Amino acid sequence: MSEEKQAELRGNGNLFQEPTGPALLASAGAGRDWPNNRGIFCADSGKFFVWCNEEDHMRIISMEEGGDIVGIFERWSRGIETMRKCIEEQGSGFQFDNHFGYIHTCPSNLGTGLRASSMILLPMLSDALTPHQLEDFAKRFGVQARGGAGEHTPAGPGGKWDISN
Repeated sequence: MSEEKQAELRGNGNLFQEPTGPALLASAGAGRDWPNNRGIFCADSGKFFVWCNEEDHMRIISMEEGGDIVGIFERWSRGIETMRKCIEEQGSGFQFDNHFGYIHTCPSNLGTGLRASSMILLPMLSDALTPHQLEDFAKRFGVQARGGAGEHTPAGPGGKWDISN
Protein backbone atom coordinates (compact mmCIF):
# COMPACT_ATOMS: atom_id res chain seq x y z
CA MET A 1 0.00 0.00 0.00
CA SER A 2 1.37 3.40 -0.89
CA GLU A 3 2.13 5.93 1.84
CA GLU A 4 -0.48 8.24 0.26
CA LYS A 5 -3.17 5.54 0.55
CA GLN A 6 -2.12 4.85 4.16
CA ALA A 7 -2.41 8.56 5.00
CA GLU A 8 -5.82 8.78 3.31
CA LEU A 9 -7.19 5.71 5.14
CA ARG A 10 -5.70 6.75 8.49
CA GLY A 11 -7.05 10.30 8.07
CA ASN A 12 -10.54 8.92 7.45
CA GLY A 13 -10.28 6.62 10.48
CA ASN A 14 -10.30 3.54 8.26
CA LEU A 15 -6.82 2.18 8.95
CA PHE A 16 -6.02 0.59 12.27
CA GLN A 17 -3.44 1.94 14.70
CA GLU A 18 -0.63 0.10 16.43
CA PRO A 19 -2.07 -1.72 19.48
CA THR A 20 -1.39 -0.26 22.93
CA GLY A 21 -2.21 -1.11 26.53
CA PRO A 22 -1.35 -4.09 28.72
CA ALA A 23 -4.47 -6.14 27.89
CA LEU A 24 -3.58 -6.19 24.20
CA LEU A 25 0.20 -6.21 24.36
CA ALA A 26 0.98 -8.47 27.31
CA SER A 27 -2.10 -10.69 27.65
CA ALA A 28 -3.21 -11.05 24.05
CA GLY A 29 0.11 -10.51 22.26
CA ALA A 30 -1.63 -8.26 19.71
CA GLY A 31 1.47 -6.16 19.06
CA ARG A 32 3.70 -9.13 18.27
CA ASP A 33 5.50 -8.70 14.92
CA TRP A 34 3.90 -5.27 14.30
CA PRO A 35 3.18 -4.26 11.51
CA ASN A 36 3.82 -7.57 9.73
CA ASN A 37 1.01 -10.09 9.30
CA ARG A 38 -1.70 -7.43 9.17
CA GLY A 39 -3.92 -6.51 6.28
CA ILE A 40 -6.88 -4.47 5.14
CA PHE A 41 -9.37 -4.94 2.32
CA CYS A 42 -10.95 -1.67 1.18
CA ALA A 43 -13.96 -1.74 -1.12
CA ASP A 44 -13.82 0.78 -3.94
CA SER A 45 -16.88 2.49 -2.44
CA GLY A 46 -14.93 3.35 0.74
CA LYS A 47 -17.91 2.04 2.74
CA PHE A 48 -16.77 -1.52 3.47
CA PHE A 49 -13.53 -2.77 5.03
CA VAL A 50 -12.11 -6.01 6.41
CA TRP A 51 -9.22 -5.67 8.83
CA CYS A 52 -7.07 -8.75 9.47
CA ASN A 53 -5.05 -9.22 12.65
CA GLU A 54 -5.56 -5.80 14.22
CA GLU A 55 -7.06 -6.33 17.73
CA ASP A 56 -9.32 -9.07 16.44
CA HIS A 57 -8.38 -11.76 13.99
CA MET A 58 -10.87 -10.21 11.60
CA ARG A 59 -12.95 -7.06 11.85
CA ILE A 60 -15.68 -6.50 9.26
CA ILE A 61 -16.68 -2.85 8.94
CA SER A 62 -19.52 -1.18 7.08
CA MET A 63 -19.77 2.60 7.36
CA GLU A 64 -20.94 5.74 5.64
CA GLU A 65 -21.88 9.30 6.48
CA GLY A 66 -25.54 10.05 7.06
CA GLY A 67 -28.32 8.13 8.73
CA ASP A 68 -28.89 5.11 6.47
CA ILE A 69 -28.55 2.61 9.30
CA VAL A 70 -30.53 -0.07 7.43
CA GLY A 71 -28.27 0.20 4.35
CA ILE A 72 -25.14 0.11 6.49
CA PHE A 73 -26.37 -2.98 8.35
CA GLU A 74 -27.47 -4.75 5.14
CA ARG A 75 -24.01 -4.15 3.59
CA TRP A 76 -22.35 -5.48 6.75
CA SER A 77 -24.64 -8.53 6.78
CA ARG A 78 -23.81 -9.36 3.16
CA GLY A 79 -20.11 -8.94 3.94
CA ILE A 80 -20.17 -11.17 7.01
CA GLU A 81 -22.13 -13.84 5.15
CA THR A 82 -19.63 -13.74 2.27
CA MET A 83 -16.71 -14.03 4.72
CA ARG A 84 -18.43 -16.91 6.55
CA LYS A 85 -18.89 -18.82 3.27
CA CYS A 86 -15.27 -18.22 2.22
CA ILE A 87 -13.94 -19.38 5.57
CA GLU A 88 -16.15 -22.49 5.59
CA GLU A 89 -15.07 -23.35 2.02
CA GLN A 90 -11.52 -23.47 3.43
CA GLY A 91 -12.67 -25.96 6.10
CA SER A 92 -12.76 -23.47 8.98
CA GLY A 93 -15.19 -21.11 10.68
CA PHE A 94 -15.55 -18.29 13.15
CA GLN A 95 -14.19 -19.38 16.53
CA PHE A 96 -17.06 -19.87 18.99
CA ASP A 97 -17.27 -21.32 22.49
CA ASN A 98 -20.61 -22.28 24.07
CA HIS A 99 -19.61 -20.61 27.35
CA PHE A 100 -17.59 -17.59 26.17
CA GLY A 101 -19.30 -16.86 22.84
CA TYR A 102 -17.22 -15.58 19.94
CA ILE A 103 -13.49 -15.62 20.67
CA HIS A 104 -11.44 -12.50 19.98
CA THR A 105 -7.88 -11.41 20.61
CA CYS A 106 -8.87 -8.46 22.80
CA PRO A 107 -10.30 -9.68 26.12
CA SER A 108 -12.73 -6.73 26.23
CA ASN A 109 -14.46 -8.07 23.10
CA LEU A 110 -14.89 -11.63 24.36
CA GLY A 111 -18.31 -13.01 23.47
CA THR A 112 -19.38 -10.14 21.25
CA GLY A 113 -20.51 -10.89 17.76
CA LEU A 114 -21.35 -7.34 16.81
CA ARG A 115 -20.07 -3.95 17.85
CA ALA A 116 -22.24 -1.23 16.37
CA SER A 117 -20.99 2.32 16.60
CA SER A 118 -21.83 5.76 15.38
CA MET A 119 -19.55 8.76 15.01
CA ILE A 120 -21.31 11.78 16.45
CA LEU A 121 -20.35 15.37 17.11
CA LEU A 122 -20.59 16.52 20.74
CA PRO A 123 -18.59 19.77 20.67
CA MET A 124 -20.07 21.40 23.78
CA LEU A 125 -19.92 18.22 25.86
CA SER A 126 -16.35 17.62 24.65
CA ASP A 127 -15.35 21.10 25.82
CA ALA A 128 -16.92 20.52 29.26
CA LEU A 129 -15.64 17.01 30.03
CA THR A 130 -12.29 15.22 29.90
CA PRO A 131 -12.17 12.00 27.83
CA HIS A 132 -12.33 9.96 31.06
CA GLN A 133 -15.37 11.91 32.29
CA LEU A 134 -17.16 11.43 28.97
CA GLU A 135 -16.40 7.69 29.06
CA ASP A 136 -17.95 7.53 32.56
CA PHE A 137 -20.95 9.58 31.38
CA ALA A 138 -21.54 7.20 28.46
CA LYS A 139 -21.48 4.16 30.78
CA ARG A 140 -24.62 5.49 32.51
CA PHE A 141 -26.46 4.91 29.23
CA GLY A 142 -24.97 1.46 28.60
CA VAL A 143 -22.71 2.65 25.77
CA GLN A 144 -19.01 3.27 25.30
CA ALA A 145 -17.43 6.53 24.12
CA ARG A 146 -14.16 6.36 22.22
CA GLY A 147 -12.21 9.38 21.09
CA GLY A 148 -11.18 10.30 17.59
CA ALA A 149 -8.19 7.93 17.62
CA GLY A 150 -9.69 5.05 19.63
CA GLU A 151 -10.15 4.11 23.26
CA HIS A 152 -9.02 6.62 25.92
CA THR A 153 -8.21 9.36 23.41
CA PRO A 154 -9.62 12.87 23.19
CA ALA A 155 -12.43 13.77 20.82
CA GLY A 156 -11.66 14.22 17.15
CA PRO A 157 -12.18 17.49 15.25
CA GLY A 158 -15.39 19.27 16.19
CA GLY A 159 -15.95 17.08 19.25
CA LYS A 160 -16.23 13.83 17.25
CA TRP A 161 -16.79 10.69 19.31
CA ASP A 162 -17.31 7.03 18.44
CA ILE A 163 -20.30 5.84 20.53
CA SER A 164 -20.95 2.08 20.60
CA ASN A 165 -22.57 -0.81 22.42
